Amino acid sequence: MPERRKGRSPTNETAHRRKPAQSRSRATAEAIREAFVRLLASRDYEDVSIRQVISLAGVGIGSFYEYFSSKDDLGAVCIHLWIKEISTAMRASIEATRGRQLAERVHRLILAQMAAPLQRPRDWAALFRLERRMSGMKEFRRMYGKFVRLHEEALLAGPGWPDGKPAGPTAFAVHAIVYGLASQQLIVSDGAIDNDALRDTVCAAVHGYLATMVPSYVRPADAPVHLAPLAGRGRNSNGT
Repeated sequence: MPERRKGRSPTNETAHRRKPAQSRSRATAEAIREAFVRLLASRDYEDVSIRQVISLAGVGIGSFYEYFSSKDDLGAVCIHLWIKEISTAMRASIEATRGRQLAERVHRLILAQMAAPLQRPRDWAALFRLERRMSGMKEFRRMYGKFVRLHEEALLAGPGWPDGKPAGPTAFAVHAIVYGLASQQLIVSDGAIDNDALRDTVCAAVHGYLATMVPSYVRPADAPVHLAPLAGRGRNSNGT
C-alpha cells in the first residue's frame, strides 16, 4: 500500500470556515467544490488556484472564504464528502439486503461501493489522486478501517457466513480488491474506462476469492464468472 504524505486530516469537519445551512449557501459551497474537482480532473493539484476555482464556480473570493480557509481545506472537505457518499450508499445496501443470502449481500455491496465513481469516473479519478496526496497514514488507516467494517457487517448480516469464522480478515481482503482495482484503474486511465468491464472485473475477483474462503459460497446469478478485460470493450461516455 503506498505511503501517504503527512498532512491535515481530510475528514476534519471543523477545519472549514462555515457549514452551509441555507439552500443558497449550500448551492454556493457545492458550486465551489464542483469547480475544484472539475479543475483537478484536467490538471495537477499544484496548478489549481483559488482564483481559477471561483472563476469556474461563478462566485466571489469572499464567498470562497466563507466556507473554506484554504485550498487544502477545500480538498479536505471534498474527500470527507466522498467518503460520506460511498459509505452512505454501502450502509443503505447492507440494510436493504440484511437477511438475504451471502453472495447477494456481497454483490449488492460491491455495486453500491462502485456506483458513484462509475457515474463520474474522471471526477472520481481526480478525487482518488487528491486522497493520495492529502491523507496522512493515521487518517488513511482510519478511513480504510471504516470501509472494512462495512464489508465485515455485510458478511455477518445474514446466512451463509461459516459459524465461528472471523469475518475481519476476509472483509479486509474484499475491500482491498474493490478499492484497489477501482481506484487504481480510474487513476491510471484518468477516468477513461469501460464501466461494465471494470464492474465485471471487480465482481468476478471478489466472488472468486470468496468461493475459495467459504465452501458453500454460490455466486449470484447476475455476477460475472470470469474476469472481464479492462481494455478493448470500448469506453463509456464519461471517459472522453
